[in-house]
Amino acid sequence: MCLAFVMGPASAQEGVTSYPSAFFAANQPATAYDMVGLLPGFQIKLGDANVRGFSGTVGNVLIDGQLPTSKAETVEDILRRIAASSVERVELIRGAADMHGYPMLANVVRSKSETLRGRAELLGAVTHYGTTEDKVAVHLTRQGEISTAELSGSWGREIGANNQNGFGSRGRFLPDGTPLQLVDYDFPLLTNNAEISSAYRQPLMGGDLALGLALKQQRAYSNVEERIYYPSAALATGLENKRTRTGEARLDYQHPLGEYGQMQLFAVHRLTEQDEGSRKSNVAGTDVSRGLFNQREDVARLAWLREGTLKLEAGVEGAINVLNSRSTLALGGVPVILPAANIRLEEKRVELFSTATWRVSPVLMSELGARYETSNLTQSGDSSLTKDLAFFKPRWLTSWNPMPRHELRLLMERQVGQLVFRDFASSTSLNSNTVTGGNKNLEPARSWNISLAWEYHFWKRASLVVEAKREFISKVVDRIPVFSGTQVFNAVGNIGNGVRDGVQTNFILPLDELGLAGVTVSGDAAWHHSKVRDPATGMFRQITGGQTVSMPQAMFTTTMQGTYDIPSQNLRLGADLHSHANSHESEYRIDEIDPTRHGFKLGVFVEYKPVPDWNVRVFARDIAQTAAYRDRYVYSGLRGTAPLSFVEYRKLNNGSVMGIDLQHDF
Repeated sequence: MCLAFVMGPASAQEGVTSYPSAFFAANQPATAYDMVGLLPGFQIKLGDANVRGFSGTVGNVLIDGQLPTSKAETVEDILRRIAASSVERVELIRGAADMHGYPMLANVVRSKSETLRGRAELLGAVTHYGTTEDKVAVHLTRQGEISTAELSGSWGREIGANNQNGFGSRGRFLPDGTPLQLVDYDFPLLTNNAEISSAYRQPLMGGDLALGLALKQQRAYSNVEERIYYPSAALATGLENKRTRTGEARLDYQHPLGEYGQMQLFAVHRLTEQDEGSRKSNVAGTDVSRGLFNQREDVARLAWLREGTLKLEAGVEGAINVLNSRSTLALGGVPVILPAANIRLEEKRVELFSTATWRVSPVLMSELGARYETSNLTQSGDSSLTKDLAFFKPRWLTSWNPMPRHELRLLMERQVGQLVFRDFASSTSLNSNTVTGGNKNLEPARSWNISLAWEYHFWKRASLVVEAKREFISKVVDRIPVFSGTQVFNAVGNIGNGVRDGVQTNFILPLDELGLAGVTVSGDAAWHHSKVRDPATGMFRQITGGQTVSMPQAMFTTTMQGTYDIPSQNLRLGADLHSHANSHESEYRIDEIDPTRHGFKLGVFVEYKPVPDWNVRVFARDIAQTAAYRDRYVYSGLRGTAPLSFVEYRKLNNGSVMGIDLQHDF
């Protein structure tokens, strides 16, 4: 490949660039995740496990040439379990028969060992407010010439760090600024996690069989306390609790077909149970909400692939998804009738897909693909619905190396968003003051997307990638009113057509060429802007969930990390910065606008390897203790026609976090 001379030794396989473990040694990586993060021009994509089916859920990283097919574990989780010492090389793949929708894939190749190898981690941390974070994890693997067996388990507690939770204040004011209520507000979020997973791979009947099991339980809870000191002293308390249990069994079988290519079969069965509730008590009484959600997913995928100058892929995927939900709400002991509170939703979906990848010349590659999806939705319970949907989704990607060190990528495709089953059912969070009704008429958003990316490699290990993108969206998914008797509720629904623009860049910059040996700066920056006509006001605004600032309604975010490696001392120093540049994220509900603003986050760490198989990491997160802000502009009725009733300002901070992370490879 034309970029091989700046990337390190390239393999004999066309379109594959190989980086031996020695390439990463100067940066002293502890895990495979650290190594992949150092690949020039590559950015890890985790995929989305919440998307039903298989297409679009997977990330862009392979393990030993195989795509991780678990939906219960993220690519990041898997990579962080793999010790850097067990990695033989990392490959960058471009233009394979099945790229899973990405312009490039990373392949982590582990060294073969008949002995049992493992990795253990022990983490402990404490916040400024006294809450604690901890983790115990163990991963065992035996990777031989024929079979591979893996077993992982972990338990821990995480501290929530978002704009909804923390410690701070809340003030409510009339439009003229007159205070209505002033409160000291505690709304922390703690999450207990426990999971166990196993995987086994061996040859079978001339092919390769992989089996996997995963069990995961998560309990997120918040003890809420509002200490009201104006207009008079009072106390309000609350509780939010959410328990999620997930079980997954998966099968992956691949069989070569000689000169005719390769057959792949994938199947997964997944069950998820969620039990969530909230309670809020004050002098006026007690409000209680409860939601029970049980979801089942069964997916099967059969594909045929053939490598060569013209790479081909074709196949079919089928999925059955079922959601059973039950929601209740009582205000002051009086039940509230919610729309779509008790429903059963079933989806049967079939997708046909094909892709052809042609390396026209050593510097030009083109990929042409198409998917055709049909689905049937059936809803019963509080509301009935039968709906058939069908979508054609073409895709064209071309990559061109006009000169050494440079690559241009042009992508045009049609995408169809997947429906979130929870949006068909009602849900409530009393302490966040949100009640969302179900909407049986919801349809997925459709978009035509075009993006252009430029990738540039320089020095020995430095790279820069810049990508610009525009999406033309129809049936934008946003917020609409739904009615239940005489009451009006917010619901997720379609509001019309819109556009979304974005520019993103990421870079890796080792500063050895500037005389700063061991110093590496990396990061990414993104600008986003969206526009849709507000159905309440008739004016253009951002799409809910999109990022915005007051003017010109756009968002700019940056993430940067700097590290200083001192291999002679087995020492690594680093700092990372996350900045949202005074931007905020807005939610446009039927009777209010809720903008949230995030401050910058600054963290530092020190890593020390007293011996090669031990890594000690001392870290501090959010040392500047910046707060997140959520405002509420609440109207007396439907927004656009009713006057502003009050404004609420909330400021929350989880405080700085300090801890130590011990990692041992054996």
